[in-house]
Amino acid sequence: MAEKITEDQVNDLLKILRTDASVDHKVQHVTGIKSGIKQHNVPDALVPQIFDGLRTASASPHAVLVNAGFTALNHLLTRLSRQEPKYIAKEAKHTLPLVIDKLGDTKDKFRSLASQALTTMYAAAPMDVERSVRNVAMVGKNPRAKEAGMHWLLYMHQEHGVQFRAYVPTLMELLEDADGMVRDVAKGTVIELFRHAPNTAKSDLKRQLKNFNVRPAIEQAIVKELAPNTAERPKTPGLEAAAPVAAPKPKLAASVSSVSSERPITPAPEARSEVDPAYVNTQRELDDIFREMMTYFEGKETEQNWLKREESMTKLRKLIAGNVPQDFPDTFLLGLKGLLDGIIKAITSLRTSLSKEGCNLVQDIATTFGPGMDPLVELLMQTFIKLAAATKKIASQQANTTVDIIIGKVTYNSRIMQHIWGACQDKNVQPRTYATGWLKTILNKEAHHKSHIEHGGGLELVEKCIKKGLNDANPGVRERMRATYWVFAKVWPARADMLRDTLEPTAQKLLDKDPNNPNAPKREVDSGRARPGLASTKLVLNWPSTLIETNSIRWNVCSADETHQEAPGNGCKTSNGRPLLRADSRWTFH
Repeated sequence: MAEKITEDQVNDLLKILRTDASVDHKVQHVTGIKSGIKQHNVPDALVPQIFDGLRTASASPHAVLVNAGFTALNHLLTRLSRQEPKYIAKEAKHTLPLVIDKLGDTKDKFRSLASQALTTMYAAAPMDVERSVRNVAMVGKNPRAKEAGMHWLLYMHQEHGVQFRAYVPTLMELLEDADGMVRDVAKGTVIELFRHAPNTAKSDLKRQLKNFNVRPAIEQAIVKELAPNTAERPKTPGLEAAAPVAAPKPKLAASVSSVSSERPITPAPEARSEVDPAYVNTQRELDDIFREMMTYFEGKETEQNWLKREESMTKLRKLIAGNVPQDFPDTFLLGLKGLLDGIIKAITSLRTSLSKEGCNLVQDIATTFGPGMDPLVELLMQTFIKLAAATKKIASQQANTTVDIIIGKVTYNSRIMQHIWGACQDKNVQPRTYATGWLKTILNKEAHHKSHIEHGGGLELVEKCIKKGLNDANPGVRERMRATYWVFAKVWPARADMLRDTLEPTAQKLLDKDPNNPNAPKREVDSGRARPGLASTKLVLNWPSTLIETNSIRWNVCSADETHQEAPGNGCKTSNGRPLLRADSRWTFH
């Protein structure tokens, strides 16, 4: 068993460390002191000299002496923490620089010993230790010291409840450190420190990340990891289900100019771009977001503010994809109501990307909140129906899709039907065409709640819309309204029959022949002998009703004998003498 440390032993140590004695001889003296520290209390009068001697040994250029000196210093700190902690506080000023230096040592052992030393000293001199870690280790040029300092901070916070608020600015700078490993450690440290922090602290962290211009990839990774644990929001249905489906094209070999109504009115809408979720931790944070956005929508759109407006639309979509619908729905909807004028400005912008993002936002609102957006519907319906008449096809189609989603998700009221009736009377063909799909959406949605439409004059408006569409000047509108009529007939069959009886005979026939009619018969015509170029003697005429209606054609299928009496290739003739069927004609039967 080692003997208790004596004054002579300490003096000999100090003396030999200042001489040119061999390293082994110096290590022997240090080891003797270390053994005494481990077995006995240290005499109070000798504490300063022992600290001095062990610091000298730990700073030696010889690794073996450093190892002996620094391990002995750790044992001294541990002994004094139990014996008399005040001596640690007195020696902290001279000892901490050495410990911080070892925190960046190339050897893992010394870095580990340095962290242990800091933990031991923290109990006696917390302010001095934190100041050294924060202002020296974590801001120096040694990346290993920075990493070790962050690891120590995280350990102390988790095990000893050390507050980390004062370290946040330093951590923000380390997130942008030149060394990649330091950035990774900083990111992990920030995430773990804030994982169980209050929501107010997380909100403050987001502001700090913005203020320090932390690169977006790191910022998003941190925010995503700290996202509140909320249930996954329902997936947004695809646009295919919301957008009216164009009628199938006729099976003809070549396009026909007279069948323009069969072409899509506008290009198919592009799929709505997905956004990464964004999360808020407090209601105040959400209020601040809306307050900042308000400034971007003041006045007219300019080169300076249009991009901020578009980013605001995207930001709101990200919030909807995040935790807002579960945690702050009322606050968010109230903020949307205050920002509605700005949202409408974005929707009606001549910049396609801004207008599209505004439409996407409204689609997300309708899909996620449904009846919760009822207070916004009136102004939005006015805006989108006006936009549906736009000459720009993309804007028109976006408006069509958005209206269809809105009326399919919000609470039905008579004003919605009045808007659709107004669209049916629009001078532009696009709103009239779209209205057929909107009306179909309402009929399908309210099929099991007929009383909603029957009350307040809604049913009369539905009939007026259908009748107006079936007699529209545009063949495309008429054809699409016929499909809507048969949806109406499933819900109110008696009213549908009465409406049909008010139509012209030609319109009634076309209505009966519509493919959406569940009882529509197939028309078959036996032409006798097969004409050259035709596949069989029995031809099924699948001519589109629009073509028949547009040209007012009276079909006369002639016999094979009459065919051969005509000049080669002329085929059958109509009553006006024009060729009806020719083997080399652009008309082809399928």
